[in-house]
Amino acid sequence: MVRASWFEIPVTDLDRAVAFYEAVFAVTLERDASEGEEAAYFPAGDGPVGSAGALVKGESYVPSIDGTRVYLEFADIDGAVERAVAAGGSVLFAPTEVDDTLVAEIRDSEGNRVALRADLEDPDDDLDDELERLLDTDGDDALDT
Repeated sequence: MVRASWFEIPVTDLDRAVAFYEAVFAVTLERDASEGEEAAYFPAGDGPVGSAGALVKGESYVPSIDGTRVYLEFADIDGAVERAVAAGGSVLFAPTEVDDTLVAEIRDSEGNRVALRADLEDPDDDLDDELERLLDTDGDDALDT
């Protein structure tokens, strides 16, 4: 299996980009600079799932709507799209159900295409969880009284 481990989103104006991404995702990015490049890091979660990344301003970082698409996992895609537009971005692909996910694409403050993705809850999962709760795993039936 191949899983993304890091991403970098090119920016030309780090202050503007940080304001945009902090507004859209309601997170605080941590700024740093080294070797002539400025960066603002997304918060990384604990555990093996997912990846971390940064906004990066530097000579070889050129924002583009073309090229590789980064999909950011975010539960509230509709809210993120609304906040992206309010923060100066635009909608490139409105939130749409694709199989068992909701996806959308926005143009960020720097002109990058950024995709958003969220798993859709399967209503059967809730029924399975309830059935599992009712049937005790040690063989005792929770329905017995």
